[in-house]
Amino acid sequence: MSDVFDVSFFAGNRQSLLRSTGAGLVALTANGVVQRSADTTFVFRQDSNFWYLTGVDEPNFLLVFTDAESFLVSPKRSAHRDMWDGSIDMTAIKRTSGVDEIYEYHDGWNKLDRLLKKYKKIHTITPVDAYIEDFGFYSNPAKVSFLASLAKHRRLETVDIRKPLARLRQVKQPCEIDALQRAIDITVKSLRAVKTGMPRYKYEAEIYADITRDFIKYGATGHAYTPIIGSGINAATIHYMKNNSRIGSTDLVLIDAGAEYMNYSADISRTYSLERPSPRQRDVYNAVMSVYNQAKELIRPGINMRQYERQVDEFMQKELVKLGLASDITDKKKLKKYYPHLASHFLGLDTHDAADYEQALAPGCVVTLEPGIYIPEESMGIRIEDDILITDNGIKVLSGDLSTELY
Repeated sequence: MSDVFDVSFFAGNRQSLLRSTGAGLVALTANGVVQRSADTTFVFRQDSNFWYLTGVDEPNFLLVFTDAESFLVSPKRSAHRDMWDGSIDMTAIKRTSGVDEIYEYHDGWNKLDRLLKKYKKIHTITPVDAYIEDFGFYSNPAKVSFLASLAKHRRLETVDIRKPLARLRQVKQPCEIDALQRAIDITVKSLRAVKTGMPRYKYEAEIYADITRDFIKYGATGHAYTPIIGSGINAATIHYMKNNSRIGSTDLVLIDAGAEYMNYSADISRTYSLERPSPRQRDVYNAVMSVYNQAKELIRPGINMRQYERQVDEFMQKELVKLGLASDITDKKKLKKYYPHLASHFLGLDTHDAADYEQALAPGCVVTLEPGIYIPEESMGIRIEDDILITDNGIKVLSGDLSTELY
């Protein structure tokens, strides 16, 4: 058990979910391990919803709970796996999660089958598509496998609980804010060291290596996402992740990185210059900061995120006109060319965290603020991003200890 989360957090989340949904029976699966090559796997990362309800970081477990009981079902596991990968400490898992019982695979499924005959309805998370075209990747197959295992219950009704879970996760509890702050502090400390050492960097990979080392050194489990270290024209690719180009002496370097602590994610962007920036680079930077400062004045409890984004777009359009990148403030095509993303997203267990964007911001929400301008024809991209906690009367910039200066 960590010094941030205790059993009351996970047990409380399960009870909150039951209250908010009126569910009789809830069941959801952990992520599975995914093959990397031959007999090796990618580093395991738990499904965020499963972790939120259990605190368990092992693959292939199944969580089942009602208002009367809760239990975990362990996966099938051979003695060979225990010898090579280490055995699973079931006592620790039970203590962390606060479930009433942990059942061996066959006993657990027999118990779930009996519950399904009683309730005839199960609240779970409906799987997304096997291939998510917008992102160009395959989803973890665990949820599909779980639903396939329920196929023998032909009249079983399934109810998707993604939205109520997202609403619960949207407003952070004090222990979650603590974990986020630790992830952010590690990231701030690491990026501050990078800025100090900027003149010595020759390759993007050197920055990547230093950030990775410092994240681990300062207590993170690693990266919350693959960092973006984009110099020159690479910075104009929003999700540039090759991080292997030589840095030109007059290039700006856009760094987007976040440490992960107890599965909670920091997400911070800064743009740095190896030498004194040119007047044009300074003008674009000042435009980004102008939008940043205006947007920061808007972020308050009660604001609707859709309305907020429309207003930030208007701020950005005016700056693009000043920079000569758009002819007038109604040019939506140029807006999306030079500023193709949103100004903010929710932050938590996922970098782009679960939330209901139709709900107004409430105290306890944590969001990013990240305006940027990307000009490939000028080999330039500038983004400034901070992590912001919504408070009772305003905001707190959780990453505010890191300077936003270019040079």
